Amino acid sequence: MSLKGKSIATPALVAVIFSLGLCCTGCGDYFRPVANPVPLPGGDPQRTRHALVVSKNGLCPTGTTMDCGTAVAIDVSGDTAVAYFTGVNAVGRNPVHATNLSGTDYVVNRDDNSLSSFLLPVVPNSLNPPSVITLPAGATPVFAAVAQNKVFVAESGRNSVAVVNPVTNSLAQEIPVGSNPVALVATPDGTQLYCLNQGDSTVTVILPANNTVFKTITVGTSPVWGTASSDSTRVFVVNQGDSTVSVIDTASDTVVGPPLPVGAGPNYIVYEPILNRAYVTSPAGHGLSIIDNNMGTVQTVSTAGAPCNALSPISVTALADGTRAYVADQTTNNVCVLNTASNTFTKVIPVGTAPTTTAAIASDSDSTRVYAASSATLPIASISRSGNVVTVATSGSNAFAVGQTVVIAGVADTTYDGSFAIATVISSTQFTYPQSGANSASSGGTATVGYVAIIQTSDDTLVKQNDGTTPLTIPTGGTPTFIAMTP
Repeated sequence: MSLKGKSIATPALVAVIFSLGLCCTGCGDYFRPVANPVPLPGGDPQRTRHALVVSKNGLCPTGTTMDCGTAVAIDVSGDTAVAYFTGVNAVGRNPVHATNLSGTDYVVNRDDNSLSSFLLPVVPNSLNPPSVITLPAGATPVFAAVAQNKVFVAESGRNSVAVVNPVTNSLAQEIPVGSNPVALVATPDGTQLYCLNQGDSTVTVILPANNTVFKTITVGTSPVWGTASSDSTRVFVVNQGDSTVSVIDTASDTVVGPPLPVGAGPNYIVYEPILNRAYVTSPAGHGLSIIDNNMGTVQTVSTAGAPCNALSPISVTALADGTRAYVADQTTNNVCVLNTASNTFTKVIPVGTAPTTTAAIASDSDSTRVYAASSATLPIASISRSGNVVTVATSGSNAFAVGQTVVIAGVADTTYDGSFAIATVISSTQFTYPQSGANSASSGGTATVGYVAIIQTSDDTLVKQNDGTTPLTIPTGGTPTFIAMTP
């Protein structure tokens, strides 16, 4: 069977984003997206090329809950944090996804039914909070995509897709779809939008030009992620429930042939246009499946053996030049490099020290950088307060940085639970932060910090990471859940 379609995909630079939050189903078979391509219209020379990292449990405004959200923009040309949104300028609660339209970033805030939007560049942490786009109560937004110069948002709580007008920054319409929509796929030409409905194993086809439903397609069990070919002729749908990928022909909006078998429990897919391939990660199956769209074949490569030894591959990015793919593993905190000519893993790049969770991975459109967002959660040996200074000692070491946000949770004295900016680094196991409150001491609990590891693809080495030598800490801290890349 050939999945090639009407024309071979032409070489193009494709931006990919990741996230890497949790990507498994839970109670009610709920799926939190990890990453998604960021389709963008061309012709905007003033756009800032950046990686946008969103995190939950960052530095929160006074009186807010622990699941508040933060964001930091990293300039891909200088590998520096150029803007961050935290404290009074934070994004909404529990951000899980983001996208970009004509230079404006949109962050999906699951727990307060909203989008946060902002235009870069901005003065870092200035008094310039993001604009808030309010969605209906119970919307539970989980995913966003752009098409026809509009922003579409999957509302898992209302079984609908919201249409946001970017001119007025407001909700314009809701489109009814299937049960529990969890992901959206816009074709690169912007003519069709596919909504993946995990609850009833269907895909709703939406025409973005007039915001109408064109068709409903039955796919495999429990679809969770999707992507489109660069020529807009195919949409690939990852079915987590039966470990397959359904291929939709966009001309007829029908499924082409039987579902393609991939590794067990697939969670994410990315398309690469040079070789006309799709790459699928399977955490449960410890593998990476390579779909050849020219031949209609699938090859699954194990990540469990050497050199990867990866037991939970949760995300993958492919370089725009087609030469390599990079797989993030949540268990080993490593990134494994795939040579696409031989389809073999050739190198492992450590991006954090245990106990660290690698949450998201993405690559830039120039094929020069790969970004891996991670967080380290360290057990607290002791915590005490003297005056307004709280001293924390951890039982594990980490390269703490002044100004970095640390999330304190689970200590015996809940006075200390919350998000704080590190004021002084005493050692790799001890730091302080200012806080008013009860003067007491406690032990137990955890301290979580976030950072970004940057891989230079010319030699697949780390350029910057929070290793004590060349740190790039996430000023907003917390637990990174997603990366959105702009070209």
